[in-house]
Amino acid sequence: MRRVALSLVISLLFTSSLFAQNWYKGNLHTHSLWSDGDDYPEMILDWYKANGYHFIGLSDHNTFQEGEKWYKVPRAPERRRTFERYLRTFGPDWVKYQTGPNDSLKVRLKNLSEYRTYFEEPEKFLIFKSEEVSTGYQGKPIHINMTNLQNLLKPLPGNSVSEVMQNNIDAVVAQRRQTGQPMFPHINHPNFYYAITANDLMQLRHERFFEVFNGHPLVHNKGDSTREGTESMWDKINLTFLKQGRPLMLGLATDDSHNYTFFGPTYSNSGRGWVMVNAPNLKPNTIVEALEAGRFYATTGVTFETLTQTARRVAFTIKAEPDITYKIQFIGIRKGQEKAEILRELSGTEASYTLTDELLVRAKVISSKPKFNPYEPGDVETAWTQPLAPLQVPQPLATVKPLPNAHAHNDYEQSRPLLDALDNGFTSVEADVYAHHDTLYVSHNQPAFWNPDKSLENLYLRPLAERIKQNGGKVYASYTDPVYLMIDFKTAADSTYKALEKQLQKYRNILTSCRGNRCQPGAVTVFISGNRPIETLKKAKERLAGIDGRPSDLGKGYRRELMPVVSDSYTNQLSWRGQGPMPDDQFQKLKQLTQRVHAEGKKLRLWACPEDPAVWTKLREAGADFLSTDQLELVRDFLLK
Repeated sequence: MRRVALSLVISLLFTSSLFAQNWYKGNLHTHSLWSDGDDYPEMILDWYKANGYHFIGLSDHNTFQEGEKWYKVPRAPERRRTFERYLRTFGPDWVKYQTGPNDSLKVRLKNLSEYRTYFEEPEKFLIFKSEEVSTGYQGKPIHINMTNLQNLLKPLPGNSVSEVMQNNIDAVVAQRRQTGQPMFPHINHPNFYYAITANDLMQLRHERFFEVFNGHPLVHNKGDSTREGTESMWDKINLTFLKQGRPLMLGLATDDSHNYTFFGPTYSNSGRGWVMVNAPNLKPNTIVEALEAGRFYATTGVTFETLTQTARRVAFTIKAEPDITYKIQFIGIRKGQEKAEILRELSGTEASYTLTDELLVRAKVISSKPKFNPYEPGDVETAWTQPLAPLQVPQPLATVKPLPNAHAHNDYEQSRPLLDALDNGFTSVEADVYAHHDTLYVSHNQPAFWNPDKSLENLYLRPLAERIKQNGGKVYASYTDPVYLMIDFKTAADSTYKALEKQLQKYRNILTSCRGNRCQPGAVTVFISGNRPIETLKKAKERLAGIDGRPSDLGKGYRRELMPVVSDSYTNQLSWRGQGPMPDDQFQKLKQLTQRVHAEGKKLRLWACPEDPAVWTKLREAGADFLSTDQLELVRDFLLK
């Protein structure tokens, strides 16, 4: 009885820690005089900070607030009054301006690097470096916000609406991988001139966010008599994503502010929509991580005291205002259905919903309080939680050809971890893990919080088991060799292995298992890289994982049953980057390494290789076994040729 009670206490403490409520208010879509806003960045940020916002993405069109830019102030009285307010607020020592003949006036716009230090305060206010990449296709405007960028992105063209979006999204993904800086794109106001449809959005990879609410007067959030609104689009997109085994599309609210002088439904004003993010602290990486984990809600005024959400349950308490009533709708799609509906509706300030046979569900809270300065007349304050749905593993593609030489490097950074690799025929995938409370979480860097959706079990072990079940005992129906799962330990070797071993025991029926040097092949062979528990595994009477070797391990008597693969950084072995002929001495060095590895019955993998067919050709010519890549389709096509 004591043991049960203690277990319950530990569970409650863990749940309390997991869902600690620490809310930050932010707007990710804002404009200034650096593009088509009508006020100075400092005046805009001063308003947001004074009105309780904790973070802002100042996202001007196709530009950063960098470099020398002088704004020529029009003679219109309201423009001059705006300048005078700016001068009064910040003073002549801060505001740099020039007057000239005929009452001309120019003002130097401050850079982000200059005003950031004026406004930012730890745990009080944060400014994201952002850009609204603005382009189009055949007259249709396509705008994508990029949050927490490092380098300015030039808008890219394409041959369709979805291809334009995808090309620009891919540019953000590439910059994220190159810099290691968490950043993300989000699709702005899809119904702005009805440029983007739900079908366009369904085709996107690496896109997790779009604006379910935007405060600009021309964005048609609710659609019209012939075209659907953003909420209907949201549910359609997520039904498609769910069937494909993709992470759900998350819904943002933004004000898309441009106008700070005139106010009303015909202007794009501040304060119409924002997000509330539950994060451990107010730092760029943490806020991005919390947004990507869906730990936020979108709102035009309704706020929550508490909100907890898992893959199957959402529960919340509304921060009620006197004399205001709240209608709560749980909107979702039932199993076997294709269309969203209101699954339950109630009044009050508390509610919860647990999925049974529903595919997905989200909550919408509609208050009786009229919205101040609304997006359109008659609007009331509203909030939207993020959709929840249990993971689905789609049926395998019949046309996939397994590729024995393809390794998905940092596979968890793909649009669909594991599933993209399997759909491209990869026979080796890689996941970095951190151990915490006997659970392994997949991440390249130390997570800001422990997200259950990112556990090794949820991202890899469970989907692998489901795919093997679908294929009658194998990862690929036509492939008899095991598929490799390389797990890179980022935390201490032995403690992480202890947590891994506990997880692997639940899936031992699909894994290669060994007693000493005798192994029973399974559909999946696990091997450990990073902080490697070599001595622990050498001494183990039984093990469900092997070790990723290094060239320095060759000749030390490690049998292939313990060390099936030998890996090294490409740059530790070679300096050739694919330009011009490969120097013969480097090719011979590569070939000799391959021969040493193969002499011990092991496979060779070089990581961080140039993503270049010329390099891949020489690696395969020398006998290297795995091509380690982030570019799944390129390596697939190369190997199939």
